[in-house]
Amino acid sequence: MIKLFVVGYPLDIQEAELIEIFSIHGMLHSVHLLTDKVTHKHKGYGFIEMVDQAGADRAIAAINGMVLKGRKISVKLADENRAEKPRTTFKPNRFHTEEGQSNAGSGEQFKNKRPRKLVSNTFRAEK
Repeated sequence: MIKLFVVGYPLDIQEAELIEIFSIHGMLHSVHLLTDKVTHKHKGYGFIEMVDQAGADRAIAAINGMVLKGRKISVKLADENRAEKPRTTFKPNRFHTEEGQSNAGSGEQFKNKRPRKLVSNTFRAEK
């Protein structure tokens, strides 16, 4: 099974329409379009598994860059070991580091702000 990553398809597209487009180029094994958990609307990307490599190559060549309902579809091979690879770029911490120095001048940014007033939830006896 060859897994393809598909991104940029129209958000109002039905799964059957994508199956129709991809099945022209080869046999499909499965289609998984990611949706929002709350609204159940498509997020605009998903995965399609093709049975053979030749069909996957034909689908990539034909569909990658295709414009459908005003949106450009991008198709490429999915990175199978993505979960195993660590992310290579991290944003620097904007808070204090171990050496006691602050990054990006965050200390000066909050210097003039008043601290929040803490409100306790305990019952206060009236005088």
